[in-house]
Amino acid sequence: MTEAAVVTDLDGTIVRADGTISEATVSACHALRRQGIPVIAATARSPAGVRALTELTPHLTLAVCCGGSLGYAPDPATVLWRDTLQSDAVQALLSLIRAELPEAGVAIYDGESWRMTEAYVAIRTSRHNGPAAVVPVDAFAGVAACAMTLCHPVLSPAELITLLTRRGIALSLSFAGPELVEIAPAGISKASGVVRALREVGVSAERAVAFGDMPIDIPMFTAVGRSVAMADSPREVLDAATMVTETVEEDGFSRALTRLGLI
Repeated sequence: MTEAAVVTDLDGTIVRADGTISEATVSACHALRRQGIPVIAATARSPAGVRALTELTPHLTLAVCCGGSLGYAPDPATVLWRDTLQSDAVQALLSLIRAELPEAGVAIYDGESWRMTEAYVAIRTSRHNGPAAVVPVDAFAGVAACAMTLCHPVLSPAELITLLTRRGIALSLSFAGPELVEIAPAGISKASGVVRALREVGVSAERAVAFGDMPIDIPMFTAVGRSVAMADSPREVLDAATMVTETVEEDGFSRALTRLGLI
């Protein structure tokens, strides 16, 4: 058992719609940790967003943050790696937003704080954790960022990704919900971050099981031995997983771990 690891997305997978985590999920993470099985979060959240889940954080071994571009150990609080967005691609993206997506909202994260436009604040329905400032898009110039997020009042994340891809934006583009395009450095994904995290804890990818619920999770499904999709995931996520479990509201995480014999 000590050779195994559990990797999990957060929002929609173990964090419920109201932002809470069930007692069953926390107990499952505690049981894993007690057995020496590392619990690794893989999320678009920043470290501050992970720390906000105070009931979960004590049971996390590592967190793959910002869609893979930042590795974080909660105890003691340590940044393990931090990849930055390619500056030329960021400038191309900002130029495209000014020219073709003037109503879009955009935010940029430098590993410590968020900078976001007024349009972003107006469109996004939840707030980022940690330091944040509302600034004009011109203030993004020269920021060594490890992540960006983009939203639009009309276009869906899938439509935005199609447009950005057609315009040749050379960054990693994905989405984990109905509002935001998550932007990471080219070549970076939850999969690359999970591989690095598993290396940190000394567990082979074949011995890891990953949980997720959105298209952003599909790459990490391919990087581990077993993968579990929540029952309310989109069809492409269900098809990519080796197993399907109940929804987050039905404690699918703990139920699947029981069926897998890990708790």
